[in-house]
Amino acid sequence: MAETYLIRKGVKVPFQLPSRWELLSFSVFPEQEQVDNPKTRARQTLKDPIGTKPLADTISPNHRVAILVEDITRASPKKLILEAITEEFQEMGIPEKHIAVVIALGTHRPLSSKELEEIFGKDLLKRYAFFNHDCQAPDLVPAGELLTGRPVRINRRVWEADFRIGIGSIFPHPMNGFGGGAKILFPGVADFDSILEHHLLYTFHPGTELGKVKGNLFHEQVCAVARSAGLHFVINCVMNQNDKVADVVCGDPIRAHEVGIEKCKSLISATFDRKADVTIISSFPYMEGPQIVKPLAPASAVTRKGGCIILAADCSGNLPDPFIQAFQTFHEEFESNLMEGVLHHFRNKVLIMKGGAIDFNMALGMTLAAQHRFKIILVTRDIPREKGEMMGFLFAETLPEAFEHASRFFPAPQVHVIPSGGVILPVLQEAP
Repeated sequence: MAETYLIRKGVKVPFQLPSRWELLSFSVFPEQEQVDNPKTRARQTLKDPIGTKPLADTISPNHRVAILVEDITRASPKKLILEAITEEFQEMGIPEKHIAVVIALGTHRPLSSKELEEIFGKDLLKRYAFFNHDCQAPDLVPAGELLTGRPVRINRRVWEADFRIGIGSIFPHPMNGFGGGAKILFPGVADFDSILEHHLLYTFHPGTELGKVKGNLFHEQVCAVARSAGLHFVINCVMNQNDKVADVVCGDPIRAHEVGIEKCKSLISATFDRKADVTIISSFPYMEGPQIVKPLAPASAVTRKGGCIILAADCSGNLPDPFIQAFQTFHEEFESNLMEGVLHHFRNKVLIMKGGAIDFNMALGMTLAAQHRFKIILVTRDIPREKGEMMGFLFAETLPEAFEHASRFFPAPQVHVIPSGGVILPVLQEAP
C-alpha cells in the first residue's frame, strides 16, 4: 500500500490508501529554497522595481502615502514587508504622520486590536495610523467604474493619498487567476456594491478560472479599476508549496504582478496525465472560515465528472448559522439542479445567503457548483457533523471514514493526492 500525506495546520499527516485504490499521482514538490529574510529581500527589490522608477525617484517628503495591506486570510509576512517599506520611507524623509496603513479587507471582517498587534507588533502600531477598510463606509469616493457602468468607490484615506502602495502575496486564486497585484485595491479597499456586481457577474464567466489571467474578465476588471483609481506600486511575496516566501517582487502593479505570476507558476505547477475517480486534497493553507473551500477549484480540475473529492479541512474561523442554513435551503429548492440555481443567482445578482458578506456568497456558489458535479466528502473535526451534512457534504471525522464513504461509489478507484490544496496549479494533459 502506498504511503502518502496531507498538510494539516502546516504539518505532514501521513496516511495509507486502501489496498484496492490505485495512486495515479502524489503532488509533492521538490524542496525549494525559500527567502530566509523577506525583509532584506524586500529592501533589495525596492532598489530595482519592475516597470517603474524606484520609490526615492517618485515620492517626496511632503507626500501623503497610503499603504494597503492584505488581511489575515493571507499568509505573507506582512510585518516584515511593512517594516521594509517604512524604513525606505524613513530614509526618504517621509514623516510617519504622512503614512496611513489601510487593511484591505474587501468585504471580509475587520481585524481586532489584538489581531493587529499580533500581526504587526506594538512598535508599528504606535508609530503609524492603522485603519480597517469598511466597504459600507458613507464617505467612499468614486474612483472608476466597471464595464457595466457601475461606479467603483474606494476608501477615502486611500483616495486622498498622493501615493498608493499595496502589500500582497502571489498564489493561485480560483477567480482572479492569482492573488496579489491590483487585487489589493479592488476589491481590497472598494465599496460593497461594486464588489458584489463584479464578483457575481464574472465568477462563472467564461475565462474565469484558477491560474488564468489572459482572457479572464474577472482579473481584467480588477486591473482596470486599480489603474483608474491610481494604484502606483505593489510589493508582493511569491509563495511556494509550503506557503512560505520564495521571492519578493515589486514595482508597477500590473507588470510586477506578471513577473511574480511566472515565478509562482514555476514553483507550484503540477502536471496530471488524466482525471481521477477520487481526489484527496487538504485545505492548507486556508483555515479562515469560508476560505477552506477554495481548494475545491484545483480538485475539480483533476477529478472526472461524477467522481469524488475528499476535502480534509482545518477551520479556525466561524461558519455562522445563516451560512449553513443557506446551503440547506438551496439544496432543498434546487435538488439535482444545483448549477442551474447557482447561475440563476449570479446572473441576476441575487445573493444566495441573503444579507451575507460577499466572501460567504462566493464560497456558497463555488461549493454548490462543485457539489453539482462531484460527490464531496468533508473531513474535519472543526465543524460538527450535523452542520457539515446541512451544507450538503458527505461527512467524515477521519480519512479512514472518508475512504469507507468513497469506496461505496468507487471500490477500486484511481486516485490523485494533493497535500496542499491552496498552493497548487494543476496542469491537465488530457482533454477536459
